[in-house]
Amino acid sequence: MNAEVEREQLRGLQQKFEQAVLNNEMDPLKEITHDDFSYVSFMDRSFMSFDSFATRWKQTHKEMIDTGKFEVHLNPEPTFFYDDIAVAHGNSSNKLVDKKGRSFDFTSHWTVIFKKVDDSWKVIRAHNSTNPFANPMLQYVVKMKLIITGIVCLGVGLGIGLLL
Repeated sequence: MNAEVEREQLRGLQQKFEQAVLNNEMDPLKEITHDDFSYVSFMDRSFMSFDSFATRWKQTHKEMIDTGKFEVHLNPEPTFFYDDIAVAHGNSSNKLVDKKGRSFDFTSHWTVIFKKVDDSWKVIRAHNSTNPFANPMLQYVVKMKLIITGIVCLGVGLGIGLLL
C-alpha cells in the first residue's frame, strides 16, 4: 500500500464533502459511505445510517440556515492506515450564515474512519465535536436572552417604582 496515493484518494473525498456542505446536498456523499455508516455530530446527535443523517441534515439546514450559507474547510492531520482501515482526523474551519443573515465562525475537531471496499475508501464512522462554551451560536442565544431578561426586569422595576 502506498500511503501517499491513499492519502490523495482521501483528499478527493474531503473535497467532495466540502462541496456537498457548501451546496447543501448530501446525496452525492451516499456513494462514499459504507453500509455500516454511523456518525455523531457536534450537536451530540447519533446517526446509525446515512439516510437518517441526511434527513436530519435537511431539517437542521432548513431550521437554521435556510437561505443562508454553511461552509466547512477540513484541515486534516496525517492519516493512519491499518490494512483496509484508514483513520483520518483534524480540525475544521466553519462559517455559518443563518437565515437572518447573522454570521458565525467556529472550529471543530473531527475523526473519520474509512474502510477500503473494492479499491474505494468508504466512510464507516465519523465524529465531530466543538467546544460548547466557545460556540458562537450558543453565545449569541445566551446574550440575547440576557438582554431580553434585562429589559423585562427594567420594565418591571420601573413599573413598580411608578406605582410606589
